[in-house]
Amino acid sequence: MLWHPAPFLLLALFLVPTPGLDNKSLLGLPPLCPTKALFHLPCPGCGMSRSLVCCAHGELVRAFWLHPLGPVFFGLLIGAVVLRFFPRLQPSPKLLRVSSWVLIVLMLLLWVTRLLGWLPKPP
Repeated sequence: MLWHPAPFLLLALFLVPTPGLDNKSLLGLPPLCPTKALFHLPCPGCGMSRSLVCCAHGELVRAFWLHPLGPVFFGLLIGAVVLRFFPRLQPSPKLLRVSSWVLIVLMLLLWVTRLLGWLPKPP
């Protein structure tokens, strides 16, 4: 049986405390996004780590505010853990491919709407 990172990632999300009240950092660390550091613009995934940690702690509204797709990816992570233990439930490769492209398009659309100011940028 091959090692799978999903259970360990899920455990880490539960162990990391939620972001501070300013919503700007995890564990007091500075933002690690190179796009934001170099260009002062949010990347398509900005806020995703903080959103996933908030999901793990049950703060779904805050998670959605940090990154609207965070709860979706958290659900997919839980699904990956479940599928790891129940391999007969594996979806078809075509479904995985299509859903991956849908998520990529949604991430890019969200990014563009944030850049245009139609949605708030993450703190």
